[in-house]
Amino acid sequence: MMLLQQFDTLIMALIIAFALLLLTALLPWLISAASSRSRAVREELVEVVGCLRCDYESSKKHEKGDYVGKVVGTCPKDGAFLVVKAIYVERRAQGRAGY
Repeated sequence: MMLLQQFDTLIMALIIAFALLLLTALLPWLISAASSRSRAVREELVEVVGCLRCDYESSKKHEKGDYVGKVVGTCPKDGAFLVVKAIYVERRAQGRAGY
């Protein structure tokens, strides 16, 4: 009888240890999965255009076919060429106003 009681206690301790080990292994994954769902991020391609002569520079939404170095217009300050200087991804929280 005493041996059976010790065996039950050992089984219960092993079950608890296994549950704690499983929880410890899955906890980082559960936390990352929950936090990534709560932060919806919108990604947009943005390009920086600048004048070849003066210091004029502005950013705008990327247009398909644009590339760095492409002439996209004329400068409002001095009439020189405006070229695409940089293209990058901008990450914004969902729900914010765009351009």
